[in-house]
Amino acid sequence: MKKLFIPASLIFLFNACHPGNSENTAPGAGRKDTAKKNYLPVADYILSEISAVDSFPLRLMKYHTSGRKTDSGIITTPVFDQLAREFLMTELDSSYFENNFEENSFVDRSTNLVSFTYSTKDTGNGLKRVDVLLSPGEGVDRLNSIYMESISSGKDSTLIRKLSWKAGKSFRILHILKVDGGPESTNQTMVVWDSRE
Repeated sequence: MKKLFIPASLIFLFNACHPGNSENTAPGAGRKDTAKKNYLPVADYILSEISAVDSFPLRLMKYHTSGRKTDSGIITTPVFDQLAREFLMTELDSSYFENNFEENSFVDRSTNLVSFTYSTKDTGNGLKRVDVLLSPGEGVDRLNSIYMESISSGKDSTLIRKLSWKAGKSFRILHILKVDGGPESTNQTMVVWDSRE
C-alpha cells in the first residue's frame, strides 16, 4: 500500500515556523509574535489520500451502521469520493483555519507519534477540533491519522460529526443526532481500502 509522505517543502515550511525551544531563550522572547502562522495543511493531506485511492484499483468496502443494523458492500471510486468529501470542511481553508484555531503540539514518547491539536473558542456551528498524528521518520514525517469534530445546531436538534481518517487504510464518519425531547440516534459509515495491520 502506498504511504502518504509529507513533501519536503511542507517539512521545511513547518520547521521554519516551529523552530523548537530556542526562541524562548532569545532576547526579547516576551514580545508578541507577529509572524504568520503556518499550520499543518490538513485539507491537503486528505486530498492527497483521496487522490492516492483514486489512482489505484483497490477494493473499497463500505460498512454502514444505523442503530443495531450494519450493512456492508463494495463501493465504486465515485461513491468513495462523495463520502470522503465530508472531511473537506470549509473551515479548513488556510486563512480561516489560521485565524480561528489555536495549535498545540507534543511528542508522545510511548507511541513515538507527534500530535497536533487544533481547537477553536468559537461556540457556534462548524468545525471545533482537529487532531493530526504524524509518525516521525528520517527526514520525512508520515501522516498517521486525522480526527475532526464538528457541530451543527438547528431549531430543535443538534448534529455532532466525529470523523477519523487512518492514513492509507480507512476512514470513519460518525453522526450523532440529538433531538430536543427525543432519543439520540447514531449513524456510522466506515470505508476500508487496506485492512492489513
